[in-house]
Amino acid sequence: MPPKWSDRFPDCDQLRAETRGLAECVRDQLLALIPTDQICGIYLTGSTVKAWDSPLDYVPEVSDVDIHVSFRDDISWRGHLDTVPLALDVQAAIEACFENRCRRALHRPRPQLLVMNKLMAERPGFVYSPQSTVVVLHGEAYPQGDYSNPDTIRRRNAADLVERAEFVQRVPLLVIDRPWTYSRDLLSQLTWRISPAGPLALHLSGLDTKHVWTLNRTRVTATLRDLAHHNLAASYSAFYLSAWDYFLSGFTDTTACRAAIASGTHVLTEGAEIAQHWLNSNPNVSAEDS
Repeated sequence: MPPKWSDRFPDCDQLRAETRGLAECVRDQLLALIPTDQICGIYLTGSTVKAWDSPLDYVPEVSDVDIHVSFRDDISWRGHLDTVPLALDVQAAIEACFENRCRRALHRPRPQLLVMNKLMAERPGFVYSPQSTVVVLHGEAYPQGDYSNPDTIRRRNAADLVERAEFVQRVPLLVIDRPWTYSRDLLSQLTWRISPAGPLALHLSGLDTKHVWTLNRTRVTATLRDLAHHNLAASYSAFYLSAWDYFLSGFTDTTACRAAIASGTHVLTEGAEIAQHWLNSNPNVSAEDS
């Protein structure tokens, strides 16, 4: 059973309010920089939108605050966000905005800004998140996902999990010269690879496409156990709980960081095994849209 939001952990309502405050700061700085008629929408998505049933569902300064911006023109974003001086100015403005908005913050949320036009160009077959897991910060409604070819999506999911596991081969040399707090950088590199591994494995196990992406990590972990993916469930849970220990220590407990890194590599390896099994069992499914 995952731990409850006990007194050991910071107040989850305040943590969530701070993630929303950061997202609004990012939105405000983008709108101050970019003409509104060039933006389709700015969206908050991911774990900060879903229910937090346990500390598995959000780890301060480890979990990402996912913010997506969609431009009307697929290349116009470069003129606004693709220069170093401009990006540094926006970063500084986001910092100042957050410090002013959340004067007694429990943490400094870690934003991840993605340009949807760029993402879709780089990842053919990209599938939108369920609308229930997205908050519109500005602009038009978030697009409706097309889940009509689940096995085609599963083929891409499997390839994604196998590719993510390739990072494990790089971890030893990345770890060995990162003692003390230097390992925090590696934890960040693991986090975005690990977070979707649970839902991807559930989808490959036959669950409905839309359903798996509505689940928070507490429910993902429980469902993995229900489907007898006990090792993956244990590693997935251990990664986030060790990351919590690391945060609660003020990022000084390097033993907790190493435990998170070890669990994270298990997640990637175990996810790839599930993916390879699916690929071997479904050799005739194409990754191309039918």
